[in-house]
Amino acid sequence: MKLMFVAGEASGDGHAAAVIAALRRQAPAVEVFGAGGPRMAAAGMELVLDLTEHAVVGLVEVLKNYSKFRRFLHELVAVAEQRQPAAVVLVDFPGFNLRLASALRARGLRVIYYISPQLWAWHAGRARQIERDVELMLTIFPFEKEWYARHAPRLAVEFVGHPLLDRVEVPESATVRDERLVLLLPGSREAEVRRIFPVMARVVDELPGYEFVAVAASASLAPLIRHSRVRVATGNAVEWMRRATLALTASGTATMECAVCGCPMIVIYRVNWLTYWVGRAVVQVNWLAMPNVLAGREVVPEFIQHRARPRMIAETARGLLTNPARREQMQGELANVVAGLGGKGAAERAAALILDRVR
Repeated sequence: MKLMFVAGEASGDGHAAAVIAALRRQAPAVEVFGAGGPRMAAAGMELVLDLTEHAVVGLVEVLKNYSKFRRFLHELVAVAEQRQPAAVVLVDFPGFNLRLASALRARGLRVIYYISPQLWAWHAGRARQIERDVELMLTIFPFEKEWYARHAPRLAVEFVGHPLLDRVEVPESATVRDERLVLLLPGSREAEVRRIFPVMARVVDELPGYEFVAVAASASLAPLIRHSRVRVATGNAVEWMRRATLALTASGTATMECAVCGCPMIVIYRVNWLTYWVGRAVVQVNWLAMPNVLAGREVVPEFIQHRARPRMIAETARGLLTNPARREQMQGELANVVAGLGGKGAAERAAALILDRVR
């Protein structure tokens, strides 16, 4: 049996790698190839294209790279047509993967999607396109199955649980934290770090007397993080999330990692202004941080775009750093969010459902 995977960002590379490893445990003879990154390759996938090297964020950046991604799409369609996998598993990365799904379906190839695009937040109308192009949707948030039942009733949808719970241990008891340690998480892409870390650096200037550690998602991003009071670490941020009293984080996977680790947080995000205004016109939820979306209210403070002002952020940070009761309240609310994500085993369940579908 042959399966093709396509993931386009660092987070998708990790999530797909876990499913590929589970597939190889459940069906050792399965042959996996496709596009992704180094973790998928390490899990046993034949890497025909490293898409993670080309990840961009924002409308302007996508437009600048349009011809390149169009070429990648045609290359991957050609690979799929030539090798004829039992199914193509698309992982997140909706701007690219939804177009790829349409192209694959038009050529009679079966498509499974893992980690649903957040259509409920920005483009409910695309649910019908997914219903047409995708055979099986595997979701990681429990409310998504019911959402698709209303917006795409003919689409097969299964909730498999959140993959973070396999990778990050939920603390069984209160974690001892360094009351002077503040963690900075400026994002996993170069454009994010360039826009968000300067804001964080000015917040550092407003908060004397604290220790700051910034985690660079990769070694290539570390040189972009420079401040005399900030120690730069590279790689796994989870250990720092368990130690820090507060995290200042870009929106994205890191917010859910902080939630699982019970680390109080403030979310900061800036994008190109054109991207922001287009986003405002289409986004249908009130919050950007996933813990807030899941809770249905603002559990963690958000400072987005023009509100990402260092003094405002520093004032909120100071209030949390000096008030243990407020931090404990936030930790309790984050624990409630995490409790609704299902148990461990998301990758194993996803792999089993994929195999059941194609056998």
